[in-house]
Amino acid sequence: MIVLFVLAVLIILIVFISNSKKDDVEKRERIEKLSNDIYLKKIEKEKEYTLEGIIGNIELVYQVDDFDKTEWIHFNNISQDGYKYLPMYFESIVDDLVSHKHIGLSFSLFKNKTYLLDVYSYGVNEMGLAKGDELKLIFENGDKIDIVFEQLRSSQPGFKSNCYILNENELKTFSNEKLDKWKLTSTKRNIYVVGDNSIFFERCKIKSKNISQEVLKHLATTIINVHTKKRSKVHSVK
Repeated sequence: MIVLFVLAVLIILIVFISNSKKDDVEKRERIEKLSNDIYLKKIEKEKEYTLEGIIGNIELVYQVDDFDKTEWIHFNNISQDGYKYLPMYFESIVDDLVSHKHIGLSFSLFKNKTYLLDVYSYGVNEMGLAKGDELKLIFENGDKIDIVFEQLRSSQPGFKSNCYILNENELKTFSNEKLDKWKLTSTKRNIYVVGDNSIFFERCKIKSKNISQEVLKHLATTIINVHTKKRSKVHSVK
């Protein structure tokens, strides 16, 4: 009986140790899987902040008016989901804290023939992009583009916008050169804000001036390429 009891105890111990080892293996596998998942998510998150990741998230939108069939081609998801423009922040509060105030630039193609520089103002009531206001842009190679808004501004909850008709040379400058600094002036109020795209908001995926510059160049180049392709199709039909 004693021998049988000892054997029974040994069997129980063996089974217990075996199950413990199995549990340890399963636990290690779960930990390794969790670690791998966290690592992969971190890698994917880091990719979002690269130039390729930011450009890859930008959407080109083709919008057609149902009534007169005019086409407007523009962008979405620039640096943040739902952003139709490249935000350019200009006010640092304390240390690393950044104000949400910014202006924004983008490009669009209207009726397949008009290049538009779309300008936005967010959180800056004094800088309303009114008719007659000025935007001066200086590029790293020394080129300058001086803009005077000739249209009435558009106002929506949270921000204001206006647009400027670009000629081909101006658009090529945006496509080929890096924007260095800008100055937006309210001529009526005689006040201005300046920026050099070196300040970034925490929710913005763009964290460097160089990436900001390259994204703006990409937007301009994309509009040029879209227009070239559409123009080629029209000519081929004729």
